[in-house]
Amino acid sequence: MIDGEDRITANHRTRKAVVYVRQSSPGQVRTRGESARVQAGLREKALDFGWKVPLVIDEDLGVTASGFAERPGFQRLLTQITMREVGIVMCVDASRLSRNSKDWANLFELCGFFDTLIADVDQIYDLARPNDRLLMGIKGTVSEMELGLLRARLHAGTVSKAQRGALKIFLPPGYVYDHDDRIVFDPDQRVQAAIRQMFDQQARHSSIRQLAIWYRTSNTLFPVRRSHMGPAIQWQIPPSQNYLRYVLLHPCYTGAYVWGRSQTQVRYVDGKLVKRQSSQSHAEHARVFLPDHHPAYIAWERHLDIRARVAENLPQTKMRENRGAIKDGLALLPGLLRCGQCGSKVYVRYDLKRAAYYCNGGRGVGDSRCLFVGARNVDQRVSEEVCRALQPHSLDAAITAADNEEQRRSQEVENAQLAVRAAQYAADRAFEQYDLVDPKNRLVADSLEERLNQKIEQLVAAKQRMQELGNQNKPLSEKVRQCLLNLSVNFPLAWKHSAADPKLKKRILREVIEEILLKPDSDQPRMEILIHWKGGTHTRTSVKTQPRPEGHKKTDPELLELMQKLVKTETDSSIARILNLQGIRSTLGHKWTRDKVKNFRSKNKISSPRAAEGVYLSKRQAADYLGVSWRTIEKLVQRGALTSDHVTDFAPWRIPREKLDSEHVRQMVKVLRDTGRLPKGGCTDRQAGLFDDQ
Repeated sequence: MIDGEDRITANHRTRKAVVYVRQSSPGQVRTRGESARVQAGLREKALDFGWKVPLVIDEDLGVTASGFAERPGFQRLLTQITMREVGIVMCVDASRLSRNSKDWANLFELCGFFDTLIADVDQIYDLARPNDRLLMGIKGTVSEMELGLLRARLHAGTVSKAQRGALKIFLPPGYVYDHDDRIVFDPDQRVQAAIRQMFDQQARHSSIRQLAIWYRTSNTLFPVRRSHMGPAIQWQIPPSQNYLRYVLLHPCYTGAYVWGRSQTQVRYVDGKLVKRQSSQSHAEHARVFLPDHHPAYIAWERHLDIRARVAENLPQTKMRENRGAIKDGLALLPGLLRCGQCGSKVYVRYDLKRAAYYCNGGRGVGDSRCLFVGARNVDQRVSEEVCRALQPHSLDAAITAADNEEQRRSQEVENAQLAVRAAQYAADRAFEQYDLVDPKNRLVADSLEERLNQKIEQLVAAKQRMQELGNQNKPLSEKVRQCLLNLSVNFPLAWKHSAADPKLKKRILREVIEEILLKPDSDQPRMEILIHWKGGTHTRTSVKTQPRPEGHKKTDPELLELMQKLVKTETDSSIARILNLQGIRSTLGHKWTRDKVKNFRSKNKISSPRAAEGVYLSKRQAADYLGVSWRTIEKLVQRGALTSDHVTDFAPWRIPREKLDSEHVRQMVKVLRDTGRLPKGGCTDRQAGLFDDQ
């Protein structure tokens, strides 16, 4: 018998008996089913107390009660208590109801006010009584403190084990744990070769996106290991760029043991405590960083170089002045240029087949630019300096490139051979399993036969790929080597060749140049160029720019006044046509285009075109407005009934709308419609009355 059973009254039995069931995590729900059954077993005790149909609330199975998660079952319980539908709440112990003081206080207040009992396996409590309230308060405090102690001890043990490098972490492909729980290379040589090939290809490609494209186009498989797959490796094309980024930037490949890169942050959002995981910090800033902990695929310096290159390829923003990824385009210097006047980054703009470098200096639209120069001459001048600097080393670079190409081909053939060996092993194993089965047991034999056929097909495909790569892997002939050496001697000629890849040129420029400063010369039409090389030296040079025509340096006041008049009725395209027909040129002496008119308005703060649309109409618009022909409009103008003018030569004639809406013009149009002719000499009010329908 439970102590305090006499506290149950007939009033309590008229309401529900609720059995609250909760476990703290999904793992406990999967592995500790007995705990849930014991909690649900309190339903039998509720029946013994006199309730006929006790209610079991188990929506919170797998939900923590620490206060950082929504508990729909607990909220449902509180709602029913406030509606006076619950007579008693039954649970195994106090920790099942809550492990934080906020929920405890809320539950105590509601149960005491609405006369709801709480029962565990030992006693029934009436929270309206001071002694019971005190006892339950102590149990709630102990429950909350117990959770804190358990967390602290478990966390301290985890940190201590991680500081020794003994805590098991999820390993990237290429590493496994041995029998002594030490991190070692994956014994599969094919996996090791694939990891080394990934880092070699990363050095040959400018970005992770280009590396992912190479994997797809070459149909090269990669060992993928994910958490839901366990320790097993699955050979496939890398599923995404994010996965390649995760593998390339993993510090484990440097031989370092890293733990605690992300921190748990608690925030107060909408009256609730919410846990958030911060973004991962760099490996050297983690809580545990143990270099040289296990065998390494790459050196730590190589990891830093990959990390810096990935950071440089991030999209450019005003808050992050990185170079950005190498993209398609004829301009060779995007990301390397900086304005010599304001210090801002210089950006590139493409117009059809031309490119230009410009700097707005952080100013608003319409303000004067720091510089604006065509990209072709600047690229050509910088390329000449680069060719001059690299010419002495071109011969060594050509020999190294030839050796690297042969090494790359040999590595591809070696990887293909390892793939054949792996496929052969899988096929042999499938055959052994098929050979051991009883042929009469077709339910098993058919499945094993199908698996064997799949392995044989994979083996045939692997052998074909190895044969293709073997045919391509021929050593460079002496003729090809001599041609390569000749190109190294004539390096500027190879650079200027039309077949030279612009992306390769951009990679070379970024390897040797740190930054380039551009500054226009205030006295002469010239752009000064200062090249900062990677080694710390500097080179000064310059390139001529197109001079501004004399007499057009300042905006003509008459042009400005004419533009302000035209913009009221004409579009930018129409304004450009009118100005070109009149022989008026822009400030730089060029013909007008729609974009030039738009830029001129923006620079001189002229309102958008056709701001007064509807105030003036052309002759054809006026004819449509009155429902007559355009010749009738001309006759009305000739007889003085309408007035028309145009802003300037070659501009369309315009008629004020207010004239079209006048009574005089309306009466003349009415006469025209009734008689088929216009009255001579105009139409007075008296003449119009002769034709009125009376």
